[in-house]
Amino acid sequence: MSTSRTWRHFDYVLLIVTILLTVYGVLMIYSANQGSLDPNLQELWRRQALFGAVGLGLILLLAAFPRDYQWLGDFWWLAYFLAVVLLVLVLIYGQSQIGAVSGWIDLGIFRFQPSFLAMNLLVVSVGAVLSRRRKKKRRASAVPLFGAPKTNLLLEDVAERPGWLNYAGSILMTLVLAGLIFVEPDMATAAVLGFMWVVMLFESGISLRYLILTVVVGVGMVYLLWHLAALLEFSYMHDRVWGFINPGSDSNVEYQLNQAAIAIGSGGLWGKGFAQGTQSQLRYLPVRHTDFIFAVLAEELGFAGAVLLFLLYLVLFARLLRIILLTPDVYGRLLVAGTLAMILFQVAINVGMNLGMLPIAGLPLPFISYGPAALLTTMIGIGLAENVVMRHRRTEV
Repeated sequence: MSTSRTWRHFDYVLLIVTILLTVYGVLMIYSANQGSLDPNLQELWRRQALFGAVGLGLILLLAAFPRDYQWLGDFWWLAYFLAVVLLVLVLIYGQSQIGAVSGWIDLGIFRFQPSFLAMNLLVVSVGAVLSRRRKKKRRASAVPLFGAPKTNLLLEDVAERPGWLNYAGSILMTLVLAGLIFVEPDMATAAVLGFMWVVMLFESGISLRYLILTVVVGVGMVYLLWHLAALLEFSYMHDRVWGFINPGSDSNVEYQLNQAAIAIGSGGLWGKGFAQGTQSQLRYLPVRHTDFIFAVLAEELGFAGAVLLFLLYLVLFARLLRIILLTPDVYGRLLVAGTLAMILFQVAINVGMNLGMLPIAGLPLPFISYGPAALLTTMIGIGLAENVVMRHRRTEV
């Protein structure tokens, strides 16, 4: 395929909405920290803008890469090995952050969080496993034989589905990565990996019995992890969930949720104005540039600003879904489906947390919350999606 024809399939709408979301995030980070007495916090928007520019460069680089995404599948084992090594290094050399999570490695310029990169590497590696050595499903069809009036049964291939080896391999790979992240401890990010795996499993065309088994095992894992968190004394995880279930049992959790509720509720239809929010500018709202940046947005820009954000996300999700529908190749669909699941889950959890509908999870709001590692991870996923749609797509009607 010629270069000009390849770039003709580039999804410019996806790129534009990515830029708009990134700019939206930079503006909200600027606003969230304007009232801070710490000059370092006041400069975070510049760093986010810088890494946003780097991320956009990565999108174009991945899209323009001379080889298509299929070569990633050939080195899935290397991607998975890299993810395991990075997560093990975190357990050895990791630095603690808010909430007792020690998932950060200090690189000088910025602190690197390997658990985010592990999301990209999970998509690459598990997607390859689910798309290979697929078992063909066969059905019997009635066909005429040598013009005879009677019909005979002929077995024909109608679909390909992952076999039990693909299923077992993918779940083992996911459990190892999620387990390493869980013991950092970071249960929320581990849950993101689990959700990504479920979506990729569904998109791969796995048998219904495997999906049912996944649901049963998933419920059991949630129950096990809840008690494991208490047993291993991962108090912050246990306390956050328990504080949500039983308001008043944890004053810190209750304070954060109350301040977020006040900020969102006081925003009204049009908000108090950019950089004019009382909860954020007077520093009542904790971690306002990361976990609770949606509350800042809702207070300052109101319901209208929140709707605008959701519309941008809706366009982003629609474009990624379009790429999945246009891609005949299984591996390509899994790469994009994993990216879509990664962004969607974080949006749902972060917004639900800000609205007081879910426990405090510590997940960023994609493109909006401050975090170079999270931003670059999301943009790498967008770049992979662009590579897929440029090189392997069906003709649109």
